[in-house]
Amino acid sequence: MDMIAADMPAAPSSFNAPSFNASALRLCRIFETSDLDDARERISKVMQPHSLMACGRPQGHQTSHMDFMAMKGMGIGTIKFGQASIAVPPLDDYYLAILCVSGGAEIRIERDTFTVDRFNGVLCSPGSPIAGQFSPDCEQLVLKIARTRLAAFNGPRPVRLAARLDLRSPRLTPLLVALRGVIGDPATVRLIRNDPVVAAEYEQLFLRLLLAGQDCAETDDRPQGPRPVSVHRAIAYLRENSTAAITLADIAQAAGVPERTLHDAFKRFEGVSPLRYLRNLRLDDVHAQLRSGGGEDASVTVIALNAGFTHLSRFAQDYAERFGERPSDTLRRGCA
Repeated sequence: MDMIAADMPAAPSSFNAPSFNASALRLCRIFETSDLDDARERISKVMQPHSLMACGRPQGHQTSHMDFMAMKGMGIGTIKFGQASIAVPPLDDYYLAILCVSGGAEIRIERDTFTVDRFNGVLCSPGSPIAGQFSPDCEQLVLKIARTRLAAFNGPRPVRLAARLDLRSPRLTPLLVALRGVIGDPATVRLIRNDPVVAAEYEQLFLRLLLAGQDCAETDDRPQGPRPVSVHRAIAYLRENSTAAITLADIAQAAGVPERTLHDAFKRFEGVSPLRYLRNLRLDDVHAQLRSGGGEDASVTVIALNAGFTHLSRFAQDYAERFGERPSDTLRRGCA
């Protein structure tokens, strides 16, 4: 039975009942596998590359799965891989909320550790590394929100969101009720998947309720002074070599500073990491070519590869998050 903790206190006998019924998300099954390495690879395609290691059980003993419903600038899904640990490098350009359908986890964001269970969740911000330990029965409920989408919704001023989500807080009740109403109802999930207008309305609702229910503060962390010389050098290097295979070490060498110094300077003055800045340059280049029709016999694949992208499914996902449409849609309009 689905218990809504924000609406009524759970009886002692129901303490272990799941807080969410996510059965409707089974319509959005991405994969199901007994190979943990395969699970990691396929989760990485939706999220980002990370490490995933089994704990306390032989690999392949338990089936892993992922369900994910993508909207324009956010997605909702479930992930289950049994007792395991993860390590995620600094998040790409998105926020990640982690709740639990069942079981529990300990999530570390930089130096802080948070418990995730039926009463607590966590919200990870762009640029933050994550490590976690998950119980054998843990099934995560995740919300992935593009930073650009939240910025477009909330205005130009950056927002600092609190990492801890107290699911018993009355301020979060509207968000949890709306979330349960979607993930537990197959008809609503089908409608969101098939009607972009409805999907956009639900996305806006979720973002509004998240901000209303969060302890957050508007900040203007961008410094008012000029960019450091190292950032200018790095940007010039990236613009001149955007189609090449570039690493952070290459950029730091061109800028004349250590990698960590360059990373911190980019985050402070540009709001993104150097590699994310490079990815955005490439995306903008592809977008401009597609809008112009791409030239004779052009294809999305050829244009993306020529721009420096090698992971085409990841490129398509990043493109949709940045421009709100598929690359093929842009090319079709450009050729019209």
